[in-house]
Amino acid sequence: MKRFLFMFVLIMTVCVTLLFTASQPFVSEGPAASKGVMDLRETDFTSDVYALSGEWEFYYGCLYTPDDLGQGKEVEAEYISLPGPWLKLGYPRLGYATYRLHIETATDDALLLYVPEIMSSSVIWVNGRELFEAGRPGSSAEHTVPGVRNDLLAVVPMDGTLDLVIQAANYHMNGSGLFYPLLIGRDTVLTHHIFRQRILVAAALGGIFFIGIYHLFLFAFRRRERIYLIYSVTCLVTTMRLAMESNNLVQYFLPGGIGPVLNRVFLLLFTLQNLCICLFMLQLFSIRLGRVLRVVYGAAFILPMIFIIIQSVPYAVAVNWMFLVLVPFCISVLLVVKNRKIGRDPYRLLYFISLIIFIFFGPLSKTVFEGELFVPGIVPNMFLLLSQCLMLSRNYAKAHNEVERVNENLELLVEQRTEQLHNANKQLAASQAALREMIANISHDLKTPLTVLNNYLELLGDGTVAANEQERAEYLGIAYHKNLDLQRLIHNLFEVTRMEGGTAVYRKESISAARLMQEAEHKYCELVQDNGIHFSAESEDGLELNVDGNKIWSVLDNLVYNAIRYTPEGGSISLRVRKTGGGTELTVSDTGEGIAPEHLPHIFERFYKVSPERGEKDGSSGLGLYIVKTVVEAMGGTVRAESAQGKGTVFTIRF
Repeated sequence: MKRFLFMFVLIMTVCVTLLFTASQPFVSEGPAASKGVMDLRETDFTSDVYALSGEWEFYYGCLYTPDDLGQGKEVEAEYISLPGPWLKLGYPRLGYATYRLHIETATDDALLLYVPEIMSSSVIWVNGRELFEAGRPGSSAEHTVPGVRNDLLAVVPMDGTLDLVIQAANYHMNGSGLFYPLLIGRDTVLTHHIFRQRILVAAALGGIFFIGIYHLFLFAFRRRERIYLIYSVTCLVTTMRLAMESNNLVQYFLPGGIGPVLNRVFLLLFTLQNLCICLFMLQLFSIRLGRVLRVVYGAAFILPMIFIIIQSVPYAVAVNWMFLVLVPFCISVLLVVKNRKIGRDPYRLLYFISLIIFIFFGPLSKTVFEGELFVPGIVPNMFLLLSQCLMLSRNYAKAHNEVERVNENLELLVEQRTEQLHNANKQLAASQAALREMIANISHDLKTPLTVLNNYLELLGDGTVAANEQERAEYLGIAYHKNLDLQRLIHNLFEVTRMEGGTAVYRKESISAARLMQEAEHKYCELVQDNGIHFSAESEDGLELNVDGNKIWSVLDNLVYNAIRYTPEGGSISLRVRKTGGGTELTVSDTGEGIAPEHLPHIFERFYKVSPERGEKDGSSGLGLYIVKTVVEAMGGTVRAESAQGKGTVFTIRF
């Protein structure tokens, strides 16, 4: 909030300073003319400047020269209060007239007369001598040469008197007659005031111009956002328009003054400026127009431009059509208020206020204040442009702060990404090592049963070794069991490949635990008993298991065959399903040699073997318990192992 208050005070200081130093008139209060005579004998020209205001002789429909008036023609003068158009006397805007003022001074020293714009052509005589010409007044549009310019005239009183005669004609522009006051004073005083005022205005316009150029570069080379382009065009158009405003600066580059064509260019610039300001508002507040509103906006700006460009349309009509641009402004303001686009943002509120002031001050500057202030539109334009610049600067600062914040974290981010890459490389190396180990394990695990199977088959073929049926039956039994080991190994490898490749499909269903135990007893009992081991499989009544009916046998096969390997003759293996507090438990227990505590946490790892020697002896591949854990967890269960060396092992599966 402190930052906003600082920016608000800064903008208001610039605008108020510009108003009182560059726009406020510097004319001192002096005597007014009465019945065509102004008495300045009691005035002080050493430091003051006076306006030639009051009652002037006025001859509408006549173009008199000093000679015509000096010859004593019987003409009856009427009086008009200046400054002001002759419209206030009821005469039509398009016409011609002659003004005359007799000035009495207390000095014969040279004075300076400031001549403002006189619409739309004029000639001035002082003491019978023609000193000023802007175009050439005529009695009709065909005989009138338009021309509008400002000038400073050096005048020398004769016997303390100055006789001013002014011809003026208007057939091409909106004003009529002496709309602005003529000023008189010493050359040093009047020149100082005029040039000081215009230098300040030129400095302000130069600032607006360079702000526009800066945002144009910003749009072209950095931020490709349309709002920056709109703002830069607004600044450039505003600079040119204000330089051409009444009592303008462009006359220094056009000694011949501004004619009708440039006046229409001025109207085009004014319309284009309002278009840019309206587009900026739509962009800033993210207002989307419907089809009807787009047509209204387009017509409100295109129609005035068409009437301005067509030379056959009277200038006054073109000026009146310009007020159509107020329609989209009013609609936009209503949309902003209706959609609550301002909220509690003080920056947007400041911009909105500056926009309202600009909308209301525009018509007033061309109707009420134009004759009173120097370049009356510069203050509201400056207020609006600075508010727009503040909004853009704030948005740019937000983006810049975000970039700085990202840059501050960039080094940390790079370190994190480097660490992640390092970890990924380590994981890749570990995966490659695991792959090599897996290939070696598979090769070894396949080689062991095949070698044994091959040896016993070779012995069976040797009649001297397998001499009787008992030995042959024994060798066939060993070969048969090695073949079973080989089948289980291949089956386990296939299961692991499907699980790690993500192609394993699980179809869970409700299975009776009692029936599962009956099938297990039928499948394993004979095999277990052939090894001299007691076997039992039982379940509590009414229990159901929600498992895959096929995958559950992979779990039971690996657990039971492992138990057979490590349970000595005379031991026991039992399967049991029972109800627990939070679910159902399936236990596979044996009275075998057990697992050492240091190996127990790793037995479910892939290819993990308690000892390579024991794996070669019993044909273990190190995949069985890995498959058990993976399948059980895939079916939504958990598995754990409890073991004590010499006392056996218990695997508990909980669903």
